[in-house]
Amino acid sequence: MKKHLTLAAALIAFLSLPALTVTALGQETRASATAKLDAEFKASDVNSDGFLSPAEVEARMGKMKAGPGKTLDPTHAKRIAALFIARADTNKDGKVSKAESDALMGRIFSAYDVNKDGKVDGAEAARARAAASGAVQGKAAPKR
Repeated sequence: MKKHLTLAAALIAFLSLPALTVTALGQETRASATAKLDAEFKASDVNSDGFLSPAEVEARMGKMKAGPGKTLDPTHAKRIAALFIARADTNKDGKVSKAESDALMGRIFSAYDVNKDGKVDGAEAARARAAASGAVQGKAAPKR
């Protein structure tokens, strides 16, 4: 279970938590998270082929914020990119399709929607941020 949570936290870090940020209403819905994830996939797919290559994921990770004024160091960017590819690439073709990314991110959203109401509220988002921060810093994710 610990490995699964750490991996989920790392994958959320891949998105720099744009889909799990708390909105003005204090919650993120599955629909609003999906819209943000779609935009992130498109921005990461620099050659617009509909797939994320390991190089595209790693490049995007290198631009992600890891704290105020900080980005991920190259070692962590490479590590998290590899985790994302390994987990998302279900057909093992070496790249991640939109469908594969959507499926994985749906599972991650569900994991952080602790009360299963289809929304990630402020407390659930804080838990996801803490998990992602721990993954970025190499710490274990909080227990569920």
